[in-house]
Formats: sequence, structure tokens, C-alpha cells
Amino acid sequence: MPMKRILISLSIIGVVSAFAIGGTIAFFSDTETSTGNTFTAGTLDLGSLGNISWEFPFLDMKPGDSTGEQMLLLQMASGSNSPNHLEIDVDTHSFVDGIIESGGSNTADDFKKQIKVEILKYQDSGPAQNLLSLVNDDADWNLGFISLYDVEAYGVFDDLPTLKEFGLFTVQLSLPTDLPDANDDKYQGDSIKINFEFGTVQVAGQDVLTD
Repeated sequence: MPMKRILISLSIIGVVSAFAIGGTIAFFSDTETSTGNTFTAGTLDLGSLGNISWEFPFLDMKPGDSTGEQMLLLQMASGSNSPNHLEIDVDTHSFVDGIIESGGSNTADDFKKQIKVEILKYQDSGPAQNLLSLVNDDADWNLGFISLYDVEAYGVFDDLPTLKEFGLFTVQLSLPTDLPDANDDKYQGDSIKINFEFGTVQVAGQDVLTD
């Protein structure tokens, strides 16, 4: 059975007020994708993966609001091979600068630096691993505030415990009461999509996810 790769997609809007053949070497791999999920000023909606539904809608997101602790259960499909380790990657795309520009325009990086990642962890059969402990929380030049920008800058979380059967991924995002940028009005109506990507591989040293 091939290795498994899973892509969960969501979006955010902030409101402020091969097997070896011949002489070549390769390994089994496989991909699965779930897209079209949305975290907006009105909603945060992460779609289903198989029979697993992950939805957390919020209306009128504003500073001080949070997604709350959201959990996604990962499950290995039946197969003849056991994975060596799990990989997790967080990527953003499709930024839209909101039409309300009382504070001026801004970039995708500007907006990602305002979104705080409160929780990002993974647990298999052992203790939960706090992925935020691996992140440089000063990548956004704001020490002590782990932003979406910081997490994405880290890259792929690699060599996580083997997904033997089930794994629990937990994330919590928020807009702080005081955004790092004091000129907060310019973030009204901004949106950005986020992909949470999960991959398993067959052997040590093999990578399936890339930035």
C-alpha cells in the first residue's frame, strides 16, 4: 500500500474593526487533497477528509476572537507498508487585500504577522509534540509572538513520530486584541488561504513534503 500524503486547505480573513527498478532508486508515495475551506471575517470552514468533518465557523472575526482549539484526527489507511515518520507543512497563498483601506494597503506578509498561532501540536501514541517549540518566533521581528508568518517561515516539520494508526493534529489561531501593527485598520477584510499538509514516508531520510 503506498505512503499517504494529505492536504487540508483553509483560508483566513481577519477583521479588525518507486520501487527500485533496474539501476534507479525510488520509494512508494501517494497524495490526497482536500481543498476549498475557508476562514473568513464571517466563517472558518475546514472541509472533510474521508468521513472526518472539521468545521469551525466564526462570525465577525475581530481582535480578541479565536478559533478555539480545533483537532483533526489522522488515520492511516490499511496497507502492507508501515511509514517511517510523519511530516507536516503549513503554507499560505491567495492573499487578498480588503477593499476597506482606511489604514492603507498591506501585503500578505504584513497580514500573516498579525495572525497569532496559539496552538500547533501533533500527538501519536506518545506525548503530544508542541510544534511551536521548534519555530523561530522572531522571524517576523516580533519576539514572543508566534505568528502565521513565523510558522510558515519554519518550513516542513519533519521526523515526527510514526503514524502507526491514528494521530491527532491540533491548531488554534487568533487575532490578538492589539495587533502587532498599530495601524490595524488596514487589515479589515483581508484574506489569505492556508494549507495544512500531512505526509508519511517509507524510509528514514526520505522527504515527501516541500515548501
